[in-house]
Amino acid sequence: MSTSSTVLSEEQFLCSVCLDVFTDPVSIPCGHNFCKVCIREYWNTTALCQCPLCKDTFNTRPDLKTNTTLREVADHFKRMKEITELLRRGTELDHLHQNSPSPIKDWSEISVHRDLHVGTVRRARSQLEEMLHNEMEKLCNAELKMIRQWSVDVTLDPDTAHPKLIVSENRKQVSFGDKGQILPDLPKRFDMYLSVLGKEGFSSGRFYFEVQVRGKIEWQVGVARESIIRKGPKVKSPDARLWALYMKGENKYEIKDTPPIPLFLSQKPQKVGVFVDYKEGQISFYDVENMSHIYSFTGCTFTEKLYPYLNPCNNSEGPNSAPLVISPVNHID
Repeated sequence: MSTSSTVLSEEQFLCSVCLDVFTDPVSIPCGHNFCKVCIREYWNTTALCQCPLCKDTFNTRPDLKTNTTLREVADHFKRMKEITELLRRGTELDHLHQNSPSPIKDWSEISVHRDLHVGTVRRARSQLEEMLHNEMEKLCNAELKMIRQWSVDVTLDPDTAHPKLIVSENRKQVSFGDKGQILPDLPKRFDMYLSVLGKEGFSSGRFYFEVQVRGKIEWQVGVARESIIRKGPKVKSPDARLWALYMKGENKYEIKDTPPIPLFLSQKPQKVGVFVDYKEGQISFYDVENMSHIYSFTGCTFTEKLYPYLNPCNNSEGPNSAPLVISPVNHID
């Protein structure tokens, strides 16, 4: 399953005690979140100080501090729900008004009333849609800020790099070289696809990294399973153990899937953020500088290590010599 809208759902903002969207959320040592008032009242009624979800028990009651980033995201989510509900109700009322019989016998008067009503509804709807768009942008911004807490220090593994790829000494950059290098034909080295993997793999939890793609007109960035096909046929989709965002020429983008999914991006990404939630089976891509969500794979099943995946591509589409650069994550924006 996949989605091109924001990946956050109402379930992620529901307190498991009050079953409502978080109000003044706090995080407890096991990692679960609750409304501050809800978890305090829960602990006041139990003999043990434990998590209502995972039942982890704490020797002393944790000092509860508001998770300000989660509060920001939850507040934007609440406002989006309210605006969406207003839009829905306005549409229903408009439909009833235009289709219900009127007691007025002067049909010209009815026409005037309806024209005025429709104009008012349309203006209100336009304002609400603009508000919803603004809240969506704020939500994506807050979402990315929240996801950045799982950033990891990614370095590249030269032993996996195709012979025509040049990996920098600090293992943070990779670029295409016209001539193949004489390198050991290791089992883990790509020999058909211009690819390289991260040095460290991940088999649990969440992780996030960013890759600068500035100055390039073709590239692929994503994650791959440890068992990705490295020799022989080209790797193209999750069926081939790869999840990637692909720029395939000026203003042409697609998601590596079966079949590939074309994307229409309003702005050219300069830096791509990649977020993985191993347990939830989610892989998401972000335009970092634009602070927007690009696409998400959801409902995936992971059973082996996942590795950062980079492909700087060749020069077949034109000058494409700029490197892909693993960038430090800015936690301040």
